[in-house]
Amino acid sequence: MGVAERKEREKVQRRNSIVDAAEKVFFKRGIEDASMDEVAQEAELSKGTLYLYFKSKDELYKAIVIRGFIALKRRLKEAVNAKESGLLNVRSISTAYIDFSRKHLGYFNAILHYQNDAFKKITDENSLQSLEGGNAVIQVLINAIHKGIEDGSISASVNPVEAAFVLWSQITGLLQVIQRKMGIITFHYKIKPDDLLQNYFELLEHSLKA
Repeated sequence: MGVAERKEREKVQRRNSIVDAAEKVFFKRGIEDASMDEVAQEAELSKGTLYLYFKSKDELYKAIVIRGFIALKRRLKEAVNAKESGLLNVRSISTAYIDFSRKHLGYFNAILHYQNDAFKKITDENSLQSLEGGNAVIQVLINAIHKGIEDGSISASVNPVEAAFVLWSQITGLLQVIQRKMGIITFHYKIKPDDLLQNYFELLEHSLKA
């Protein structure tokens, strides 16, 4: 391995270690309260070295969002079964998303709270990769709906793109409610998270079935 290749590999490794440190800080403290000083301390680097790799906290946060999208896309694609109907795949994708939100809460919240304003001006590679990551995730669901229309398990009157965004918004909103309000709901209405999720799946199938 040449000197240039070794330096590039070390640069990538250092960058990844910074993102690892940022995840620990941001997931614990939240994006608003976390600081670059805390990230530098966690990464055992000087603040000056940190800024050589990431110019701002927002840029570092985008790197975390990209990781989240990559992990989520992988999980959703694993849930797709070519032998099953499109409708069943939509359900499997939704289940995988729920599972992801539970096992990777930090990434889930990072993706969820990333501001739309960040994409008004796509001026850097991280912004573009974040946007492409989000599109790739929703495309998995769009493809499943297309498949369902083709195999007859989903109504031909359904618009795949519009339906995908509606379903994604519904399950994301429900997961937010479960995360933040479930204690109150259970106390007053004796409803458990699985009850809400089961109801979601019933409504999903009812709205999509041919």
